[in-house]
Amino acid sequence: MSTRSARIIVVGAGPRPSGLLERLGANAAVFAGAHVRIDLVDPSTPGAGRIWDAHESPLLLMNSRAMDVTMFTDEASSIDGPVRPGPSLAQWAEGIREGGIAAPTAGTERLAEIEALTPESFPSRRVQALYLEWVFGRVLADLPESIEVRIHRRLATGIEQHDASAAGAAAPGSSWRVALDDGTSLSADLVLVTVGHTDAHPTPAQRDLLDFAARHGGVYASPSHADGVDLASLDAGQDVILRGMGLGAVDLIALLAEGRGGSFSPAPLAGDPDRLSYEPSGEEPVLWLGSRRGTPFHSKVRGEDVPAGPSELAHLTPEALDAAEDAEGHVDFERSVLPLVAAEIRHAVPGIALGRTDSEGWDLLTALDDPLVGLFGSDGAAPDDAAEAARRTRDVLVGHIESDLRERTGEDPTQARALFQVLLRITGALARLLPAERLSPASRGSYPGLWHSLFSFVCSGPPPRRLQQILALERAGLVHFLGPRLQVTTDEETGEFVAEGAGGARVRTRALVDAFLPAPTLEGSSNSFLRRLGTDIGASDPHAPGRLRTDGVGRVLDAEGEPVPGLWAVGPATSEFPLGAFARPRTDAPVFRRNDALARTLLGEAEAVAAGAASTDADHPAHDVGIVGAGKIGTAIARQAVRSGLHVHVETSRDPRSLSARIPGAVAGLRTPWAGEVVVLTMPFHAVFDLDPERLRGAVVVDATNPWGPEDLAAIEEARARFGADLSSSELVAAHLPASRVAKALNHIGYHDVEDHPRPAGASDRRALAIASDDEVAATRVAALLDRLGYDAVLVDGLGQARHLEPDGAVFGSHASRDVLTAALEAADAAVLTAA
Repeated sequence: MSTRSARIIVVGAGPRPSGLLERLGANAAVFAGAHVRIDLVDPSTPGAGRIWDAHESPLLLMNSRAMDVTMFTDEASSIDGPVRPGPSLAQWAEGIREGGIAAPTAGTERLAEIEALTPESFPSRRVQALYLEWVFGRVLADLPESIEVRIHRRLATGIEQHDASAAGAAAPGSSWRVALDDGTSLSADLVLVTVGHTDAHPTPAQRDLLDFAARHGGVYASPSHADGVDLASLDAGQDVILRGMGLGAVDLIALLAEGRGGSFSPAPLAGDPDRLSYEPSGEEPVLWLGSRRGTPFHSKVRGEDVPAGPSELAHLTPEALDAAEDAEGHVDFERSVLPLVAAEIRHAVPGIALGRTDSEGWDLLTALDDPLVGLFGSDGAAPDDAAEAARRTRDVLVGHIESDLRERTGEDPTQARALFQVLLRITGALARLLPAERLSPASRGSYPGLWHSLFSFVCSGPPPRRLQQILALERAGLVHFLGPRLQVTTDEETGEFVAEGAGGARVRTRALVDAFLPAPTLEGSSNSFLRRLGTDIGASDPHAPGRLRTDGVGRVLDAEGEPVPGLWAVGPATSEFPLGAFARPRTDAPVFRRNDALARTLLGEAEAVAAGAASTDADHPAHDVGIVGAGKIGTAIARQAVRSGLHVHVETSRDPRSLSARIPGAVAGLRTPWAGEVVVLTMPFHAVFDLDPERLRGAVVVDATNPWGPEDLAAIEEARARFGADLSSSELVAAHLPASRVAKALNHIGYHDVEDHPRPAGASDRRALAIASDDEVAATRVAALLDRLGYDAVLVDGLGQARHLEPDGAVFGSHASRDVLTAALEAADAAVLTAA
């Protein structure tokens, strides 16, 4: 084993990289034991990161119950790597109370919160921060000796590629340098960017508002996290427009009410046992709430984990999306996917009274996303009397919130549970089945942003008590509703912001707060590292302008759509489907699947670096696989290889423009392979002899062909005349490619099985495939490829034995475990070396 470490820089040290680090440790034993040094770069607390702060106000709550938050895989996780369970947030708190987990070094108030935490509690964000810090510590403690982590509490400010052979290169073989804010830099072979939500520079429109406020002595707060708003600038009794009614607004309302000394107390009524009253302190401002929708996010559902509705999707299936593909392999989101989504919702929630059943789905999703549409005049007309407009808007909003609470927390929330659960399943299916590359050009602009917004509004709202608090503040005269379609203008004569909703509710004031997060764009980010990454190395996603273009496995793509060797990125500023960093237990969370696949890819790259392979050479990225031929079997192998985290290059006679649609993440064209790289031949058998042997010099060539038809039989006769009359078809291939290492494999599995049958290593139903080769190195590398694709391998001694794998052979088309396949080959007198 090489004594040189592979070095990986991970920019960001919040929950997502913590989860990735856990997966790196879990998967390390699967690889060859290369020593990997990981440099984590983040000025914030490792594990918690920028967003989660153990010192923030206890009034800031999570919108998930303690039992619904975990950082660990479990029995439901469909991942290739080992499952390593760990405690949820609720179980962690219970472990602290019972003495099995050491209490964090936190103040007594925080410990009191942990002591009082129940599985059904909505914890404070600062308790979640403590949990995330603990998870990070456990992950570090569980890492094998082969992985070394160094933490740099600095801000990354720049990134550049450099010539590994140039004089002064910091580390031999390294090809990346990341600059830090203290003037130093780090060099590495591989870089993973995991930066989450960052602060942002104001947009031109926001700068205009800032300038307006400055000219007239007013207050304008541009989009930011709650801790970025100068609350002290908002005076007691002052009218303040809160533009936005999502979770950011809920946090600000808490800080401006209870945070100013007011208090809530129970005030139950018949049919409303959770009703509250509010006792003002006199220090609160008066808040005017409005947004596009005009209503807060839906309340969390009581008992949302209690099963309701179907347990599986019936319409949004892989088969349905395959059938919806056009000739280019694209799927139209609006015309093909939305009807499937609508059908799933109506199937799971039969009583849902939204939209027309004969529509394509837009009306159903619009009704879910915009529940107040139609409750105000469709012609936009509002009452002439301002008081009447305000009263009507108030009645609509209060009635809507009260109805929402009844439906989601009342005696029978079954329908709300069914809706929540089916939307959760749909989201998981979309993350898995619908990468951006698969979308038709016309529909890419609305996905995944449209779906993520809808899901967040319906399923990721605040705890019920938060909505009860808003209603209590409204009764106390400290909250007013402006309603949907909020428009904000400025009046230079009076120096006031003017806000008006669709129903005519209106206010004039000198204070405006944009109560939502800034858009996660590269050019708008205040993080110079992200900006330079997007302009100097990567490119903006043409389907999600402003975000870093990445492929389905997280590789950063350049302006030509080609992967940048050795560089990955995940998170909200990338093309990645919104995943979050932690998840609900036992839901086969997409973020765990993605983390596991990415960790395995990085370990494979690091292994190649430490072994001396040029994994960061722009011409020879490690763990590539080349495929010659993009017919049915070639396409199936390529898709599975991409899903397994491999870099896939496909040589095909078809239009290369259609390749990315059929095989998202693959690169068109076969470049010159480096020594030991695997190239799979899936073209017609006779075409093999048209290949230039020099193109494949040094490569491990997998002969996945089968002789069929007269052209192939003629090719065999011609080749035997040249190389030897007694040679098998695979021996003839090897004779034609004398400078390559040849193995026979992947020819005895149907193309329709390649993507359906993979299983994690150790699974009881894992299928085995045979490898025949005269070359031990080739057999070993092909066995590793099969394992990566999700199959066991049985090694057969010699290419002459490949006849047992071919049509009419003993194991052709067999679906067998390793033991059964071994027995079948032995019964056929094949010389089985080992069941690897």
